Amino acid sequence: MKKTVMNSRNIALLVAAGLLAGTGTAVADEATTTTTTTTVTKPLTEYQKARAAYSAAVEAYIANRKSSQAQYKAARESFAAAHKSFNDARTPIAAAFKAELAAAKTVRVAALAAATTDAAKLAASTAYKAAVAAATSKRDAAVAALGLAPVAPAKPVIGVRPTPPTKPVKAAKAS
Repeated sequence: MKKTVMNSRNIALLVAAGLLAGTGTAVADEATTTTTTTTVTKPLTEYQKARAAYSAAVEAYIANRKSSQAQYKAARESFAAAHKSFNDARTPIAAAFKAELAAAKTVRVAALAAATTDAAKLAASTAYKAAVAAATSKRDAAVAALGLAPVAPAKPVIGVRPTPPTKPVKAAKAS
């Protein structure tokens, strides 16, 4: 009969050895977990203290930057709405001004075409200038009644990011 490495007797011995080894470590683990260990904390070095202060300063800087950006975004949105309403109110004023200028120009062109003397041409030109001045003053009064145009908010000044502490330099080994 041939001998093989993987016969049933060898497999049975390997399984038994594995079971014995597995229970032995379980018993050992239970014994070590019952002991209590006390950890001694070393006092913080100057670098560790500076690093902790730096971390706190960075967190405060980030929080300040986020709140400033949120306020700026809200101010930009309110400015955009106010600017749009201001421009929407100016649109009919500008349209009325253009219509008055076009009417004055039409009257001037007709008067110049009908005028045969220099006095009539001068009177047409003077009437046109008076109509333009009246339309301009009417437009300026309407724009002044709207009030001042909204002013865009200024970008927030965030400040300088904190600088990290420098690591201490190790002393050279004496040879």
